[in-house]
Amino acid sequence: MFVNLSDRATAITFIVLVLAVSAGTATVAGGLLLALSPLLVTLVMMLAVTREGHSRAGWRRLGLARLGVRSWTLVLLTTTGVSVVATGAVAAAGFARLTLPDGAWATDLLALCVTGPLLAFAEELGWRGYLQPRLRFLGERAARLAVGVVWVAWHVPYIVFTPYYHADGSLWLVLPLFAASVLVFSLLFGRFRDDTGSVWPAVLAHFAHNATFAMLGAHVITTDRPALVDEYLAGDTGLFVLLGTAACVAVLAVSRSSARR
Repeated sequence: MFVNLSDRATAITFIVLVLAVSAGTATVAGGLLLALSPLLVTLVMMLAVTREGHSRAGWRRLGLARLGVRSWTLVLLTTTGVSVVATGAVAAAGFARLTLPDGAWATDLLALCVTGPLLAFAEELGWRGYLQPRLRFLGERAARLAVGVVWVAWHVPYIVFTPYYHADGSLWLVLPLFAASVLVFSLLFGRFRDDTGSVWPAVLAHFAHNATFAMLGAHVITTDRPALVDEYLAGDTGLFVLLGTAACVAVLAVSRSSARR
């Protein structure tokens, strides 16, 4: 349709479409559509709007051809590792107890391993596969942050207008913690994307983070203060997770800077 759109124009079009879907699907029925919307909007852009998907070069730009396997250990250390440390810190501070997993853990793990990678792929193909390369005119770090801002905005209607996501704590505390954490995640996942030229490390990072906090929260931690533990300190985007991920981003930035000298 518009084969000569610039990266700036395609990025803006993608952002408008994906946020429109988010605003229109903040319901139970829309939850799955919301989760899949970055992938669906990417396909609309590739196949109908710019028609980049009608050539191999267009698909290669998404970062699907490389696996980025050499980065996978680092990916797991900075995602699964941070969630495990955050959980341990909550327990060490006396806010929760660590217990042995109950009998449902294996079934839940299997379900996570089936649905989790698919949902992580659906998001990351849009955020880091499609959008981030088209925002590189801003500079690498600014592009990662810009993707993070869109990522936060995409979540907000589901958090604010439904009781199904981050609903246990005060919205005035949850939203700032969530926004800060997602921005830091975007810096981390975006670095994996830039350093490897592949979207798959970002997919793995997204899945590993989601799966680890879900399994730890459901089967390892017990607490009589769920909001404090699951929302404010550990869980998905708690303070300990935020600080741990930010530390990983800082260490990677310093190590990359040192390697360039």
